[in-house]
Amino acid sequence: MFAQNFPLSRVTSLGVGGPADYFARPTSTDELIAALRFAEERGLEITVLGYGTNVLVRSGGIRGLVIQLADNFAHVSVDKAIITASAGCMFGSVSKLAAYHSLSGLEFAVGIPGGIGGALFMNAGAYDGEIGPLVRRVDFVTASGTGTWDADEFTFSYRFSRAQQEKVVVTSVTLELQPSNQREILAKMEDLQARRRARQPLEFPSAGSTFKRPAGHYVGPMIEQAGLKGLRIGGAEVSTKHAGFIINRGNATSDDFLELIAYIQREIKQRFDVELEPEIRILGCDQ
Repeated sequence: MFAQNFPLSRVTSLGVGGPADYFARPTSTDELIAALRFAEERGLEITVLGYGTNVLVRSGGIRGLVIQLADNFAHVSVDKAIITASAGCMFGSVSKLAAYHSLSGLEFAVGIPGGIGGALFMNAGAYDGEIGPLVRRVDFVTASGTGTWDADEFTFSYRFSRAQQEKVVVTSVTLELQPSNQREILAKMEDLQARRRARQPLEFPSAGSTFKRPAGHYVGPMIEQAGLKGLRIGGAEVSTKHAGFIINRGNATSDDFLELIAYIQREIKQRFDVELEPEIRILGCDQ
């Protein structure tokens, strides 16, 4: 069940990062709890990954146990306007399933990569939509067993949720959507997909939007106004298509991305007096 010194570059969208001391891909809640107990008994730190689409792993890798909940942990059900999806379900696929059942509310998610567990963790959103307001139940596990948060127990804000504060592993998310006209749902999804294809560098590896949006500002235009569009350090480059994305032009390293992120932060602070905070999760340690 456990792999040692597993190269995390294999499971991140950026394709960079050092190894995990231990790596597990449980396929059931029982296996997941067993993995958590394994870590607890050995005093290992736990890191949970989905599809690795919103993370940057440092070159030294991640100490302790990394648990991946992706296609190995993906089950979904629909009951009228309620969708329950396990953590490894692709967020975009859940939105398409909702459209198939003429359910509205997840159109914004159609082009968001990664699993619904990660989406919940980050309160993922786009185009004026986010997952938080749709949540009716969150199921999770610890080394001691299972637990649940109902809607009134689940707190969230911009790119933040209660799951970031608690030492739990989310196993499934229940969403309440609204019945609507399927043709209108699909038209909205196609419009959003066309806007993403036109504006985002989908042809290159990235981890999505690099920085959170500061109040009163838009990140991409600020970076472009600072003359940083197209700036490259090693194989990491500020996308010429959308300056809010940093892409892997080939053979990039974690250090390339970290240096480029730090450079952008310094320039934006100096020019606009704005502190840019990474939206991507930066994990692990340096070599």
